[in-house]
Amino acid sequence: MNINNHFYRKFLSSFLYWTTALILILIAGLRPIGLDRDSIAYAKYFQSTVDADFLDKEPAFWIIKGFNDIFFFGNIHTFFLIFATLGVSIKFLAIKRLSKVPLLSLIVYLSLYFILHEMTQIRAGVAAGLFLLSIPDIYDRNFRKFIIKFLLAFSFHYSAIVMLPLYFLNPKKLNIIYFLLPIVGFILAIFNLLLFFLLNFSHMLPNFLAYKINIYLDLLKLGKHSEINIINVYYSFLLFTIYFCFFLYVKNKIKNNYDILFIKTLTISLFSFYFFSDVPVFAFRISESLNIVVIIFLPNLIFYFKQKKLILSLMILFLLYMFYKLTSSLLYL
Repeated sequence: MNINNHFYRKFLSSFLYWTTALILILIAGLRPIGLDRDSIAYAKYFQSTVDADFLDKEPAFWIIKGFNDIFFFGNIHTFFLIFATLGVSIKFLAIKRLSKVPLLSLIVYLSLYFILHEMTQIRAGVAAGLFLLSIPDIYDRNFRKFIIKFLLAFSFHYSAIVMLPLYFLNPKKLNIIYFLLPIVGFILAIFNLLLFFLLNFSHMLPNFLAYKINIYLDLLKLGKHSEINIINVYYSFLLFTIYFCFFLYVKNKIKNNYDILFIKTLTISLFSFYFFSDVPVFAFRISESLNIVVIIFLPNLIFYFKQKKLILSLMILFLLYMFYKLTSSLLYL
């Protein structure tokens, strides 16, 4: 009888879990054109009669577009449904495999990434999900599985290049260098070193990267995507969290699997955000790709406090605030 009850509870839990994923896929895939700025941009792109430049988008985009054109006659909603299915499903699978508190991980995902990735940055969203799914491969040093996920992620969005160096990190040991990275990034940002490098040496990079960089630099000259506040609530919260984790590490209290790898990833993310702040689109794309680990990492923090209910309440309030900010900035409501 107990075995049957356990089976039914497990079945019901899985059914509700994947039903939630299906609902989110339908919301993202069938959203009205014009609800978010990217849906308008894609609609104009699909309607354009001008020959597209292959370098303008990544290989996976062209494969999915070709598939959609052949089987669904170029319907934009089936195109969005394909990306939503990939983006949501991969993240739900990663949560199921990695999270100690799946429900809270889902709340983090819904608050910080669902609208951002599945309704705006759809290509980067799939790439970020594949990165999250590759965390066990980095931890277990399984290069074959990691490189497959990396190549898939890179084919969806070139920002996935940030995954590659992470494989070579020691996922089980921290040192003070990582906690200095955000400070170093902030100092380098003051001297505008990145902008100097891009303006003078971007032509030396591979064509597909140089092409993207030059587009962003041209937009920057026109005053587009040029505003950034590097001392904002979200990144300040991450910075505080990282230094709190440094305290925990010194006290030998970091116990959860993957947490050291998550901490290293977030310090690199903060460095990237500050260092690339001269070109805000780079700062956000790179840091947001790396920050995907917060879906698993933030819920893990609860285990480091005795006052778990208080910390959980504060975290929920913070996530609600972030959901409101993202909704108001990314959607036309």
